[in-house]
Amino acid sequence: MRYLIDGYNLMHAIGLVRKNGGETGWLTSRRKLLDWLADQLAHRPSDSFLVVFDAQRSVGTLESNLHNGVKVLIARGQTADDVIEELLAEEINPKQLTVVSNDHRLRDSAWRNDCGWTTCGNFTETVLTVSPVLKPISTTDTKPDIIDPAEDAELLKIFSQPKPRSN
Repeated sequence: MRYLIDGYNLMHAIGLVRKNGGETGWLTSRRKLLDWLADQLAHRPSDSFLVVFDAQRSVGTLESNLHNGVKVLIARGQTADDVIEELLAEEINPKQLTVVSNDHRLRDSAWRNDCGWTTCGNFTETVLTVSPVLKPISTTDTKPDIIDPAEDAELLKIFSQPKPRSN
């Protein structure tokens, strides 16, 4: 599965945007998002993520670059939504592509172009749950047969205390 990501939308959704950060804050947040996505590529094909950021106030053409394996498009003079819709219309394999955005316009466009769509929250939960970096604390679902004596004494101490009376 490949993901076409509305970059600033995802940054807002996961709380990477600071209101008073200025241009440096935006660049830092953007780099943090791209670094996080690059970390996820360790167990995915290198073309899994395409992130589109808009730069409506800047002049120029569509800028393409790579950030640690994550393909990035900067939409100069246009919105990320416009670029994403163009990419959806040109997509050769729409069933293999999922748009990541909370934007209803992009959801509708993905549906019209026979592509998948997911919210930013669902995407981050999916990426995080399949990440090999996150391992379960315990490999068993059963309780241990032996209780640690120190833990047992601590629990008895906590639960043996009388409850304070309320007025």
